[in-house]
Amino acid sequence: MEADAIRSLLLQTFPEASTLEVEDRTGTGDHFQVTVESAEFDGLPLIDQHRRVNAALASLLGDGSIHELRIKTKGMS
Repeated sequence: MEADAIRSLLLQTFPEASTLEVEDRTGTGDHFQVTVESAEFDGLPLIDQHRRVNAALASLLGDGSIHELRIKTKGMS
């Protein structure tokens, strides 16, 4: 899995994100860290922010393309 493909999926879900980073943590294409900062997260508990990221990547998590996913999210306010 390429980090750019994950970034593209996240951009579709969070088009207004001020920060959207995807890092292949191990170089093996299956362990990633994503960072998303978006006004869409304003007022949401952290768990709900992470659920939205997980939902955006559900197909890749489900088929094993992403083995490990670390998520950092932040609202704009």
